Amino acid sequence: MSGTFEGVGSLQFSPDNKFGYAYSGPKLAGDGGPSGETTIIEFTTESEYLVGDISIFVISDTTDDLEFLVKLNDIKVMEMNTTSFKDYAPYQPIPLIIPPFTKVTLSAFNSASGSKNVMMNFTGKAKGAIEQTDLEAVTDGSKWAADQ
Repeated sequence: MSGTFEGVGSLQFSPDNKFGYAYSGPKLAGDGGPSGETTIIEFTTESEYLVGDISIFVISDTTDDLEFLVKLNDIKVMEMNTTSFKDYAPYQPIPLIIPPFTKVTLSAFNSASGSKNVMMNFTGKAKGAIEQTDLEAVTDGSKWAADQ
């Protein structure tokens, strides 16, 4: 985990490792249906799990049918279709829990013709690994060494 911003499209963490985030910046969602699917953000979690939201933005007004997909380990877990979008107006955030050691892919495509500029962001709290006590301190009977 890192507290240094390394650029768009990558999973980042706050300096205290309590929050994770990934911002895509503007990307062109391909056209022509599923064959035009474009990866907007892709990252892999480490030993932590993340509890947060995905935000979706379209950079210009459109009445095109845009599809937004969320895949965990290449398995589609969410798909959202939009038929009308106002400039930079975000959709309702999509809640998501991401398990440890998971490849996360956020992608989009336009069912109509013409690519559209979109943005997808993930923001959330890091849970698990950074909040756990040293697991080697566990003794028999599933009690923590400090509790004995």
